[in-house]
Formats: sequence, structure tokens, C-alpha cells
Amino acid sequence: MSRIVPLFLVVLVASAGCSSRSTVDLTGEPAVAPAPAVLASAGLRLPVEDYLPTVEENDRLARAQVALIRTCLHRWGFSYDVVPVPSGRYGPTSLTDRRYGITDAALAHQYGYGLGPRDPALMTRPSPPKLDPDGVTVLSGQGRSVVAGQAVPTGGCIGEADRALTGSLSPADLRRGSDLQVSSYARSRVDSRVEAVFQAWSSCLARTGYRYADPLAAAADPAFTGPADQHEIDVAAADIACKSSTNLVGVWFTVEAAYEARAIAADPGGFAATRSAIAARDRLAAAALAK
Repeated sequence: MSRIVPLFLVVLVASAGCSSRSTVDLTGEPAVAPAPAVLASAGLRLPVEDYLPTVEENDRLARAQVALIRTCLHRWGFSYDVVPVPSGRYGPTSLTDRRYGITDAALAHQYGYGLGPRDPALMTRPSPPKLDPDGVTVLSGQGRSVVAGQAVPTGGCIGEADRALTGSLSPADLRRGSDLQVSSYARSRVDSRVEAVFQAWSSCLARTGYRYADPLAAAADPAFTGPADQHEIDVAAADIACKSSTNLVGVWFTVEAAYEARAIAADPGGFAATRSAIAARDRLAAAALAK
């Protein structure tokens, strides 16, 4: 991880160094320094992650929402025995894990394109709450506006909990980081430098007998939906080898980081407000749990 920190400094300078913050050009492809050689992506950190909730904050928010809904339903005598599943136990290990396709050769040797023990299909889903029609109305706010002589909150107990956890916070501030991590990914995929490394990767893979336009097409192959067979494992191994030889992950990550750094530099006040809003929501969640 130590070699990634200088990369962010280079990206920030390259993408915003020729313009003041108020005149950052957001239309063209940002300039980037030569990409470092990177294969394993799970430990990489994108600039946008400073403006996204942490795993701990997301877990606290989920637990607070359940606690508030439970308290609300109790006013009508309904129980709400739902236990939120802790995040981070299943699926990718980080925002960048699998963001640019598979990179873990040892895991691919066993599971192909699968996630092995982190497969979300292995997750134990909480049982839905056992509520009669009145309980569903109170929970969701759909149906009658009064149940058992009490007014149902707008949006039901779910809506009441959501309002308690956001207060007067701006929805735009809360989602600014999430919106950026979606848009930066979409823009980087069609960046000329990323498209060029896709072509190099595709040509490399074709030499092993497999034909896919880009790594995401390989990962999404409908043939790879069940337990991994030898063919899937062979394709996954070739995929990773070609990522290594073309430095696909290094290039794609560097380009995406540049798009994010440029967007953040263009709106420092907005992103500062996002950081503050996420912290304020976390305080509301902690306060709800403390009660």
C-alpha cells in the first residue's frame, strides 16, 4: 500500500495542476502520470473513498434503522425481530476488489470467477418479520392512514426511521460520493487509455484461445454461473495473466483515480459538505442506538 500514496499525489497534480479549483475542465480526459505496475486491486484506495461511509458506519446505520423501526412498531404492539447482516463478510473485500475484474490467482485456481467463501449466495438471509396486514401498513405506510386509532407516519415506520437518521441533512450531500464512484467508473471504462488496455488484454487472451472484448465480459459469461469447472478456471487464470502482462489494473485504476481527483478538486465545498453530512448521520445513528 505504501506505493499507492504517491500515486494519488501525482494524479491530483496531473489532473488539476494546470487549472485553479474554480476553472477545472471536467469535459476532456484528465492527464495522468505513467501507471504503476499493479495487479492485486483489493488494497487500492480511490480518492472517492474519503467521501463514502465506512463499513462500520454502514453497519451502525443499519442497526440504528432496525432499532428505530422496532421502537415505532412497538407503539402498535407489533414486534420486529430482524437482525441486520453485518457488511463486509460477503462479496468483494473492498471498493476496489473485483472493480477491475479478478486478480487473485490463488482464488481463481479454486473458484474461477466465483468468490468462494465470500459468495453472497452463502449468506444466511434474515427471516422477514411476521406481520399481519395492519402491521405491514404501519411498517410501510401503504394502505390506511390510521391503524388502531393512531396515525401512521408518512412512509410508515420505515419512513419515520429514515427521517430520524437524516434530520435536516441534504440528500445530495449524502449521495455525492456514491454518485461520483458510479460516474468515475462509467467514464473510465470509455476512456481512450482504458479502451487501449482492454484491446491489449483482449489480444493477449485471444492468443490463449479465449475471446472476450474486456475483463467484465469474461466475468459476466453466463457459462460461469455454477460451480467452477476446469474451463472456467483456465479462462480465469488466462484473464489474470493477461491483466498482469498488460498492466490493465494499474492503467484503469490510475485513470479512474484521475477522474475522481478532478471532480473533487472542482467542487471542494460540496465534497467537504458530504464528509460532514456522513459524519452527522453517523452521530444520529449512534444516538439512536444509545437510546
